[in-house]
Amino acid sequence: MVDIVALGEPLVQFNAVTDGPLRHVVYFEKHATGSEANVCVAAVRLGVSCGLITRLGMDEFGLFIYNWLRGEGVDVSHIKFDPERSTGIYFVQRNYPLPGVSDVVYYRKGSAASAMSTEDIDDGYVTNARLFHTSGITLAISDSARETAIRGMETARRGGVLVSFDVNYRRKLWRSPSDAINVLSSALRFVDILFLDDDEARLLLGVSEPDAVFKELNSRFGIGRVVLKLGLEGSIVNWDGKVVRVNAYKVPVKDPIGAGDAYAGVFLASILKGLSPEESARRVSAAAAMVVMVRGDEENLPREEELEKFLSGYGRQVDLR
Repeated sequence: MVDIVALGEPLVQFNAVTDGPLRHVVYFEKHATGSEANVCVAAVRLGVSCGLITRLGMDEFGLFIYNWLRGEGVDVSHIKFDPERSTGIYFVQRNYPLPGVSDVVYYRKGSAASAMSTEDIDDGYVTNARLFHTSGITLAISDSARETAIRGMETARRGGVLVSFDVNYRRKLWRSPSDAINVLSSALRFVDILFLDDDEARLLLGVSEPDAVFKELNSRFGIGRVVLKLGLEGSIVNWDGKVVRVNAYKVPVKDPIGAGDAYAGVFLASILKGLSPEESARRVSAAAAMVVMVRGDEENLPREEELEKFLSGYGRQVDLR
């Protein structure tokens, strides 16, 4: 039994070492990544057990990801290898065409993970966990992956397991914004803990002001536990009516990709360890800052001692209202 069961697609990331359009980039760094995989690693590094349900290609990249997850201590017993399909990859283009912004180019269509099916859900594995986590990325990559994620959420709900969901809207993965709105809205009825940013709130709810976002999510979907990410302005957590604002830490940003997964993984691990929403939110802000200081999504995800060292060096930045 693990504390968290996550479902989603791990990928191999090729991150440009130099800035500018990919056509001129010669050197890339190879990283293991993927939203739900990053959440698992973040949780495990903080002492909370996590297992990942997914499919990988029976190829070198699939073995690379499998070994990474296993080496981090993630339970890989529910990862399947697909001999017919490849492991998904993507490239990161840095500081072009906008400075300070990374862009991604996907090569994941028809990947092994996109062929996930409801047969990949072990009901006992899900219902014996404390929490089930997935994201809007998984809902977007294919119809079968969407059905699998929804089945996982339904199974968790029936078994009394908390359901966590990160909206993680990726425009390039959806046929249209309206398709994303319909699918994501249908999934929200299963959710207990929600992660989203203000742009995603505007897309799904038509509002972005925090109080309005919290009100809409509660009235329309019954979601009372929300982490609203505000980028450089930090985040606001609404936990059963108690609202906590946490400022962002100012650090040199090497690569902004991966901060959102740090939010989800560190927050969920902290809550499951019995910490308050205020303390969990403070830790999340620190972890997100640490992640963006390096290239790659998971390299700077902290362990407890590293997180405490960062926090003690910067001091507390929590405001209650």
